[in-house]
Amino acid sequence: MRHWPVTDLELSTPDLVLRLPSDAELDALAQVAAEGVVPDGAVYFPQPWASAPPAERARNVVQNHWWARGDWARENWRLLLVVFRDGQVIGQQNLSARDFATTGEARTGFWLGRRFQGQGYGTQMRAAALVLAFDGLDAAQVTSTAFADNTASRAVSRKFGYRPNGVHRIAVDGRPYDAHEEVVDCVSWRDHAQLLPVGMSGLTGCITYFR
Repeated sequence: MRHWPVTDLELSTPDLVLRLPSDAELDALAQVAAEGVVPDGAVYFPQPWASAPPAERARNVVQNHWWARGDWARENWRLLLVVFRDGQVIGQQNLSARDFATTGEARTGFWLGRRFQGQGYGTQMRAAALVLAFDGLDAAQVTSTAFADNTASRAVSRKFGYRPNGVHRIAVDGRPYDAHEEVVDCVSWRDHAQLLPVGMSGLTGCITYFR
């Protein structure tokens, strides 16, 4: 799209491709969400969308993508990339920031359909997001937040040299949860940058959208 060049941005890992979706691909992502994201009864996100009924989960995914694009500003952006394996939609990788040009800090988040979990894709998705943040956008640091029982997300962070950055308690559906924030800076990232090869294209034409 000439007037939304973020659509040209693409990241690739040994098994995955990450980019903005077409409407049909967004619909496929919504279906992946409808089929299940978290174990029954688990709460992994501050917004309890993943434990909603299937049709509501799907609708939330679609509306969240529309909202992120419509609300985009250089001072507050949310990049929601759809993740493809051999052309099949399997999940979503987020990179977001507020006042990035001033703080140099970005945040990551991700989810995978349950049938695609436990196969190492989360590590590849995080590697792609970190390459975009540090190598593409010159971030100073990147944070990730996970609830105490989301062991998979926290294990991915450890692989890339994140360090603990505090715990805060939040309420989800009227219940308290401990959210563990972790952070990796550009120096620590250099020590782990070769963990996985990541390709990146299309950033030059849209970099002014980020900073």
